[in-house]
Amino acid sequence: MQRILGMALLAWLMLAGQAHAGRIVKVGVVLFPPYIVLQQDARGSTLRVELLELMNSFQRDYRFVPVVSGPLRRFHDFDQGMYDLSFYDNLAWGWKDRAVDATKVFLRGGEVYVALARHGRDENYFADLSDKRMIGMRGYHYGFAGFNNDPAFLRERFQMSFTDDNEATLRLLLLERGDVAVVTEAYLAGYLIRNPQDKDRLLISRKKDQPYSHSIIVRRGARPTVDELNQLLDKMQRAGVLKPLWRKYGADAEGNYPDKP
Repeated sequence: MQRILGMALLAWLMLAGQAHAGRIVKVGVVLFPPYIVLQQDARGSTLRVELLELMNSFQRDYRFVPVVSGPLRRFHDFDQGMYDLSFYDNLAWGWKDRAVDATKVFLRGGEVYVALARHGRDENYFADLSDKRMIGMRGYHYGFAGFNNDPAFLRERFQMSFTDDNEATLRLLLLERGDVAVVTEAYLAGYLIRNPQDKDRLLISRKKDQPYSHSIIVRRGARPTVDELNQLLDKMQRAGVLKPLWRKYGADAEGNYPDKP
């Protein structure tokens, strides 16, 4: 258990325990740092979702298990019945034509634009992106493109280069392989803590590409229902077990990100 979760959360997890025989619920997960991250151990690589682990520790009716998918195949996997829930998601990200519902919003944040700092370059640089070479993660829905995630469209319209994680997105920008990168606020905040030498090299927009309103997407007719999940999230919030996790991601105690990293 990572130290940053805090003593209160650690104590709760120790009391609750990890193992229980609840009903198995398959959760589709896609790499989405810092919320869903790649973890490597002796058994290989897998995606880790700490919110999912926390929910398993808090109750015993259900056992949430991750099903690894990808940004471009996640809807196909859902349609094939490979999973019933999707964490850190939003109905606007491609779900509107499917028989799904969403829980209450449990975490807010956003994505910002990042460019290389240059003399005379300021916030106005981000006003018009039509002539910029964009960099972002493959299969993601971005506001500047009207949430169209088709790679061919993005390459043709925005000369977009694609990566598989936020760190690679920033690396391409620092190598001048594009003009503007789109990065999650929470990830950027952590990146600058780990790499303070890059802070003066980057111009970070005040304007957001999109605000995040994270919820859990639920297949209609599946268990747990949206109401059950909302009740669980409310109980976890009241118990104070979510706050350390939000703080770890750079959020304040209410799960709302500050305006800038």
